[in-house]
Amino acid sequence: MKISTRSEYGIRVLLALARAEDQEPLSLTTIARSERLPHAYLEQLVADLRRGGLVTATRGQAGGYRLARPPEQISLATAIRTLDGPLLEMPCAGVESAERCDRPEPCSVHEAYERLFASIDSTLGTTNLAELAEKAAAGGPPYSPDVRRRIRAAAEATAIAQAGAQSQTVNGAS
Repeated sequence: MKISTRSEYGIRVLLALARAEDQEPLSLTTIARSERLPHAYLEQLVADLRRGGLVTATRGQAGGYRLARPPEQISLATAIRTLDGPLLEMPCAGVESAERCDRPEPCSVHEAYERLFASIDSTLGTTNLAELAEKAAAGGPPYSPDVRRRIRAAAEATAIAQAGAQSQTVNGAS
């Protein structure tokens, strides 16, 4: 399974709204700036989230977006299905279950696909926006891709330096 950019960005929008649940509605400009996401793309995503009943919009000077229901009631599975459709696109997996296999007899890997679908559906279905907002509040906002790259590069450089130091110690001791 691959989480699309569409779902990733949409979930980040929903999470921003969940964190601001008790505040004024958030504008797309505010969300785009805080999440470092392209504003034009967010307009498309929010339209789909509105059609899916996950967000509401308020027009006017103090307008913006809010979650349409409490964050505890919006799972990642619901968000992904709203933005991208089925969790898994394969003959054995329907939108809601793996029981909708269209083959007359289950194939040799049907059981494995069924377990895979059940695992993904369960994990995403039991993870909700309130839980993610709580974790984000405890640890701060997620790192941007640039920061993650710098952290990864620093860790790799440290590992290479340590390997070199160990190599010199081993070679020097011989």
